[in-house]
Amino acid sequence: MFSLNQLKPYYRRQSTRLFTDRPVARKTIEAVLQAANHAPSWENSQPWRVYLALGDTAKAIRMHHTKATQAQQKSWTEVTPPLAWQKAAEVNIKHWQTTAAAFFDEAESKAFHQMGQMLYRAPALVYLTIPRESSAYSAYDAGAFGYGILLAAAEAGLGAIPAYEIIRYPEEVRAHFEIGDDETLLMGIALGYPAESKINELKTDRRALNDFLQVKE
Repeated sequence: MFSLNQLKPYYRRQSTRLFTDRPVARKTIEAVLQAANHAPSWENSQPWRVYLALGDTAKAIRMHHTKATQAQQKSWTEVTPPLAWQKAAEVNIKHWQTTAAAFFDEAESKAFHQMGQMLYRAPALVYLTIPRESSAYSAYDAGAFGYGILLAAAEAGLGAIPAYEIIRYPEEVRAHFEIGDDETLLMGIALGYPAESKINELKTDRRALNDFLQVKE
């Protein structure tokens, strides 16, 4: 008989914004990616490609990213970020910002927002690409794959965070991988073991089911 307790892994997942320097075994990450690879896609097109930075490569990318953000270097993502939000989304974002402001003191809040500059000190960085001329359906497919990574990582005892910050500077990624010109960097996911820090204790609310669900019987 089905029990709601079976869904607990989905509730355990949350964004990790500060990682320890403990390396993650390559086999562990490959197992996570293989599990995520069971995500559905349009007619099994599987449009995603994955680039994994570990060890010295991840360190070099983090160092470049920190210098670029501290120098306020302009960033040009390959996928246009949201330029305007729907009103309902703005309400959710404002609620998240208010929650964070109330949870941290001034110094903690500064550290929380600075983590992105260091790519959260993540020992592993996963980059997802899709064909440059893809439709929104391929982006949906890659999103399903990305969520598979997050859930599998949580089951493996890892922390993770998908973030626009990770792909803000495409050149720092392309410098280390042979990424085709016909591919576009869609999303980055940081993986590792969560540090014991208040930065990782922030929990966000989700809307009540009735706020977004309409049912007709």
